[in-house]
Amino acid sequence: MIDLTVLSRSVPAIFLVAVFLSCNDRTQSQVHPSASCPDPKKIVVYKENVYDLNGYADEGGGDPFCLFDENALVDPGYKPAGTYQPRTNPQPTRQPAIYFPPGKGNRIVIDLATVYQLTDVYLYDRSNSTDSVWIYVGDMQHWKLKTAFTTIDWVESSHWRQFPLDDSSRFVMIRFSSYKTAITEMVLYGCPRGAVPPAPAHSLKDPAFTRKTMDEFLGVNDFGGGIDAKWLRPFYYSRMYTFAVDYDQDTVHQYPDIRYNMTHFAGWDEQLHDYHYLTEDNVRQNHHLVWYTMQGLPLWMAKDERDRTGRPVTKWGMDPEDAASYARHANMMWNLAAWFGYTKREVDSLSIEEGRGTAGRGTGGRGTMRLYENGNEEDAFWTGERYCNPLAYFAQSSADFDGAERKLGPRCGIRNADSGSALITSGLIGLDTNRVRVYKFLCNTLRKDKAFIWKGGVQYHHYSTNNEQGLSPEEDSLRWKLARVKAFTDAQEPGVPCILGENGYDKSPHTRQSTPLLPGLSAPECQAIFILRSINATAFSGFDAYLLYWLKDAAPPDSASVYLTSGVLRQMPDGSLRPYPSWFYINTFESRLAGYQPDRVVSEQGKVWVYKYRNALSPDSVAYFVYAPARDGSGDPAFALRVGNTASGDAREIDFAPDSPEGYVFDRKVVDGVVSIGVEGKPKLLFVRQRRD
Repeated sequence: MIDLTVLSRSVPAIFLVAVFLSCNDRTQSQVHPSASCPDPKKIVVYKENVYDLNGYADEGGGDPFCLFDENALVDPGYKPAGTYQPRTNPQPTRQPAIYFPPGKGNRIVIDLATVYQLTDVYLYDRSNSTDSVWIYVGDMQHWKLKTAFTTIDWVESSHWRQFPLDDSSRFVMIRFSSYKTAITEMVLYGCPRGAVPPAPAHSLKDPAFTRKTMDEFLGVNDFGGGIDAKWLRPFYYSRMYTFAVDYDQDTVHQYPDIRYNMTHFAGWDEQLHDYHYLTEDNVRQNHHLVWYTMQGLPLWMAKDERDRTGRPVTKWGMDPEDAASYARHANMMWNLAAWFGYTKREVDSLSIEEGRGTAGRGTGGRGTMRLYENGNEEDAFWTGERYCNPLAYFAQSSADFDGAERKLGPRCGIRNADSGSALITSGLIGLDTNRVRVYKFLCNTLRKDKAFIWKGGVQYHHYSTNNEQGLSPEEDSLRWKLARVKAFTDAQEPGVPCILGENGYDKSPHTRQSTPLLPGLSAPECQAIFILRSINATAFSGFDAYLLYWLKDAAPPDSASVYLTSGVLRQMPDGSLRPYPSWFYINTFESRLAGYQPDRVVSEQGKVWVYKYRNALSPDSVAYFVYAPARDGSGDPAFALRVGNTASGDAREIDFAPDSPEGYVFDRKVVDGVVSIGVEGKPKLLFVRQRRD
């Protein structure tokens, strides 16, 4: 990544003075034709081609496209300014300071979709204080400064300002040093050097339902991994909250002579003469997948923290937006994949601490992990200066994936340790598709192979809430929200899995994530009901995985702290575990629908909603997921569920129960293609075999 601070310092002072003086000339200027562009025209800029490199567009308020959203109303290069004054501001509005890293500022890149001979740029300046602005042409790896100026202050009237560009480029970047700058419109002029592509298509196809069967769809968030694998049986994925401080504990050596600890979740087993990981029991006994979220700082940084940005760079002061700054972290990830991955190798080839397991086993490649996540909610705005912008996260991820295309050497990045390994995006705090779009842009422009490096999946976090209490998935329009996100993600990177990495409800009534309550039912059973309905909504959205937040509570059920009562298990004072109704509901759902895939939304209208699953190996076997979405739980005591022609006159009803891991079974009759079933807020499953024609 080119150093913008050097560029800004390299501008001669006399040039800045000249620019400042010319910018205060309020006379209407004209565009500057040239031999290579004799008839400059206003360049059309589309929202899809404007990229917010600092990642504020969804969570930070503001919209970088506000630089161009009023272009159709103005033509300052050829028409008198008139009375219309562009008003929309592209700057962030919520905690804006975190989106202006020191020396870099807020950067917006415009992709013109083809190369233009640029002549001029016009900007409408509504600022109230003087501040610095820079405009560049070139590309993401080679920016050339074309103009720099200071904005007007409060004593001056808002007006258009013109600057010559006189260069050939497909990309333009504008950089603001402060959120106080108010440039409310930007108009570019020039001549295309090639064919101009059509406007981007705005319609997104409805996503196909996941092809994952329900025994490979569910997951859970956990910490520590110290739990019997039987409790993890319904969860195909275990997403383990993991911290670099526990793995990179070397405070003595300098990179590359670091030794990493790979046994944080392990205990020594004399009988096996090997380390024993309870997480690996789950992988082997249940044939499940586990991945670590590897977040935070190594021990040497955590003990000092002179740099409050929280980026795990190799040495203090390194540029967090440069992949080369993450060699040590990428080497830790290489060792993680070498130790837990599927490629056998001599343990002496790993940079891990000496221990009984390393000496006794003799080889790396335990064959228990292929998915890796290098952080968690890096886009969290509430962390203040620890907020990580897309450029910094991309740089770290490129290093962690394959050593930035092996530029950092063969012992950096999970892919170089185990070719079957895949990176998952650090969970996004919301359904932030803008950030994913920027990730894709950075892969296309900063990597030679243009590969999207998170092939393991794009992970979104979302909780159904109005910030005062939890909402039902239907009140939250969860299925439709996720379907739009899936369609968008598919358009960016077809085939990449979409993962709902966190979702759930608190049992406590005292938090903003408290479960909605249905008449006559306890909070734990209501939690179970709404988790089940959220899982179903996610499966029928097109998403490929649902990960529950959380596995195990240690806090009392009425704790006022959000997310501390989201678990499906309760750890008792004596250390034993007691399942909540939600565990039984989830286990019933997974065990009964193992091998089934979402097939069709039958009905989402009226008192009763119906969804149809079909067995992937036995297509004549179908299951209906039936419930009443009303907040009061009212339904239909004798709902006529139409199942069509069946192979027999028999159907099987499964009722979810707070104390049964398989649910209660009832035999039902099919009469003229209809089954009469009582429906309420708590879902039911109905299984039939369809007649083969």
